[in-house]
Amino acid sequence: MNAQLPKSSQKVGQESQAALETYIQRLKAEGKGLPGRNGKISASAIALAACVDRQSLYKNPHCRAMLEAAAQEMGLAGIEARDMPLAKDDGKDQRIQTLETQVASLTAEVHGLRARLAQYGHIEAHMVATGQRVIP
Repeated sequence: MNAQLPKSSQKVGQESQAALETYIQRLKAEGKGLPGRNGKISASAIALAACVDRQSLYKNPHCRAMLEAAAQEMGLAGIEARDMPLAKDDGKDQRIQTLETQVASLTAEVHGLRARLAQYGHIEAHMVATGQRVIP
């Protein structure tokens, strides 16, 4: 068996750096700029084009520094902190997840109760039709 071991985060980070550096050099060679909108770089478009994880552009300090430097050279604003998830959203996300779990649980309970009610409806119909009591 030739099973591949998962890559370490350090290895993934190095690969992301290399891919981003290659992408930026290719853009410079072609005379193109970084993809952006309203004077800011688009991290999603860059990640897609460079074949790297978008979060590595935010979290990997080397990737972020390369991107900021390339953006300054091309006259664009870098990645802003507001593009990253804010800590205060964690509470909202946790509350949403809790409510979604409760909704899923209650939905399953409702389906179970409806099935049980349908079963009792069949038992009642049988009792009315035959006059015999059915023990469920």
